[in-house]
Amino acid sequence: MAKDDKFKEALGNRLRSLRQDAGLTLVELAEKSGVSYRTVFDIEKANTRPSVEVIRLLCGVLEYPLSDFFKFKY
Repeated sequence: MAKDDKFKEALGNRLRSLRQDAGLTLVELAEKSGVSYRTVFDIEKANTRPSVEVIRLLCGVLEYPLSDFFKFKY
């Protein structure tokens, strides 16, 4: 697995974990953040590498500091 693929997988796992901890569905997170459902789905499934702006919007809804979001190992 390429390093970029590992990064996308770790990022998706992080988002899914935070979303589930917040008790939100994919649809709810998408609606509250203004990010499309498909984008949130693709991030969680490691199909895309989102911009920092998209992650900022998602973190805002999840009430999670953007500076802590990327503190994961891959």
